[in-house]
Amino acid sequence: MQFPGSLADLQALVDVIPNPVVVKDRANRIVLLNKPACEFLGRSSEILLSNRDEDLFPADQVKGFHEADDRVFQSGVMDEREEQVTNGLGATRHVITRKQLVVLNGVSHLVAVVSDVTAYREAEAHSRYLASHDVLTGLPNRSFFKECMEQVFSTGSSRCALLYIDLDRFKEVNDSHGHPIGDELIIQFAQRLTGVVRASDTVARLGGDEFSIVLTNLVEGSSIETVCQRILAAASQVFILSGVHVRVTASIGVALTQHGPVEQIEMQRRADVALYQAKDDGRGCWCIYTDELDRRFKHRRSTEADLRDALADGTGIEVYYQPLVVIQSGEVIGFEALARWRHPTRGMVMPQDFIPVAEASGLITALGERVLRNACLDAAHWDPPLRLSVNVSPLQFVQGDLVGVIERALEDSGLDATRLELEITEGVLIDDANGTLALLKRIQALGVKVVLDDFGTGFSSLGYLRHFPFDKVKIDRSFITDMIGSCEAIAIVKAVIFLGKSLGMEIVAEGVETSGQFDLLLDLGCTQAQGYLISRPMPIQHFKGPILRDEGTRHPFLAG
Repeated sequence: MQFPGSLADLQALVDVIPNPVVVKDRANRIVLLNKPACEFLGRSSEILLSNRDEDLFPADQVKGFHEADDRVFQSGVMDEREEQVTNGLGATRHVITRKQLVVLNGVSHLVAVVSDVTAYREAEAHSRYLASHDVLTGLPNRSFFKECMEQVFSTGSSRCALLYIDLDRFKEVNDSHGHPIGDELIIQFAQRLTGVVRASDTVARLGGDEFSIVLTNLVEGSSIETVCQRILAAASQVFILSGVHVRVTASIGVALTQHGPVEQIEMQRRADVALYQAKDDGRGCWCIYTDELDRRFKHRRSTEADLRDALADGTGIEVYYQPLVVIQSGEVIGFEALARWRHPTRGMVMPQDFIPVAEASGLITALGERVLRNACLDAAHWDPPLRLSVNVSPLQFVQGDLVGVIERALEDSGLDATRLELEITEGVLIDDANGTLALLKRIQALGVKVVLDDFGTGFSSLGYLRHFPFDKVKIDRSFITDMIGSCEAIAIVKAVIFLGKSLGMEIVAEGVETSGQFDLLLDLGCTQAQGYLISRPMPIQHFKGPILRDEGTRHPFLAG
């Protein structure tokens, strides 16, 4: 390009350009530049004039500059490129440089116009970082981690492992101490996780309290258990969070690659199955995926889905009843309502097969409400008006309106509230003693009695008897089973009977299966009993008449 003026005219032109502009001759010497260029290079024009690239920039950058300059001088075609340049302050800047050949007074010169795009590129890089990393911990996020898994597991070139890690009961930390403390816990746990794995392994935060790790290049015989132990140890050490001491545990699900590539979605599924089992095993532990574990998991999920359908359409859920008798007379004074499920293809599903599934999935709340309502409807028609006992799960205490559920069941059925007894276990009392106490008093204010079930299986049973207003206590079946041949078990049962009577509570022995147990309970002064000796749970229509005990004595209890 021919410039129709002098060097001074060119200087005047570049002085009004806001971008750095440098003009060089064929010998690579600076012949003129503007003020923005002086500021970019960190020197005055007097110093910079006649300098070459070698005087101003690192050697690796100079080589690229010269190659671009030579192309422009030889071809006359403008060159535009984005590059990283070290400025006069030693900082690396992202720039777009446009170089154009200009003929001035018959002499070829090169004009370089520089646009500093550092802020733009840094903003782009930050956006990419935010898109791929967790803001709170700085770890890779779910999206980035998915790409990492795809690369690792699709090749199958080495033995690898995928770990899913959850902090147990993290919600309780948030609820008790607030979300800022919860965030600190997440940050510190993330730091501990990165400290127990190799630099070649990848740790990610998937969201909430969910973390994941990909372990690569595992040698045969290497112990994944050792890694899991380190993680559990890191989680179990006390966290000091803004002066608050917090202790937690973690659960880990592990999926191992065997031979050859594996779809990352399948690896995620396997790790999730193993994590589910670790939590089901009691938390604070790890579980490694196996095909048998997967089979059980699928069966459980199928059971959950079918149970959900049964609760939704109101079919298959039945109530069975087990009688409660006065030991002294054998008189039946009431029934405990027990949930049963008649599956359309599997037949009668045992409680031990679906109650844990209902509890783990949260369906226990709907199931409990269904059993309570139907049992109240049944009991309202009993003649004579015997007592009805219904179990209440811990989840029913913390989810929904339990008092409202009870009131509606009583109102819809017309059952006298004084005939209803609600059985709770010690697990209800552990987490929120004050809240539970208030709720129990509201229930009793309706006229409903409260029963402590499975007494003796927890850690603070005696304290519960003292602080909570129970109307009745049911001694756990394990003590009744052990009475024959165990002086210790007899002593415990005797002490509970004495203590309950002293506190004005009725005492029931659960799981009575033999005449020997029944007679011993009679001698010990226990007032009520329940168990297979008296009757197994059955539909209420089976009790329309007398009940036969082993001794042959018949005890009428329902008209019919």
